[in-house]
Amino acid sequence: MPAGAISAAPSTRSNYTLRRLLRLWLSMALNFSVMPLRVATLFGLVMSVLGFFGLAEVVVEVLLGATPSGWASTLVIVLLFSGAQLLMLGIAGEYLGRLFLTVNKRPQAIVRDVTRSDAATLDKTPDLRAVGGRD
Repeated sequence: MPAGAISAAPSTRSNYTLRRLLRLWLSMALNFSVMPLRVATLFGLVMSVLGFFGLAEVVVEVLLGATPSGWASTLVIVLLFSGAQLLMLGIAGEYLGRLFLTVNKRPQAIVRDVTRSDAATLDKTPDLRAVGGRD
């Protein structure tokens, strides 16, 4: 084989089953990110807004004399309060997630390489002595 030639890797089969892959994916998605908390906050906000629109519709029906069916008012109340609970849970979780990331003092990402152009390498910091700064 000539120098620098790459040989094809032998065909092998992964030891990860579908169940192990799903567990790994869930672990990566949920353990190291506050994104699920943000999704919960957004979902709670959407549910609350839908609940408010439903409440407005039920109030309009009552004012027009049409009695809303029992399930409509029940559904609106459940949607409104469930959305508010999920919204508050997402906000509290976001707070705790940020607190954890701050206390942990580990970066969420590590920069492997920094590439700069010629314009960025020029020193553009002002001389503090010339503007009355510290010596």
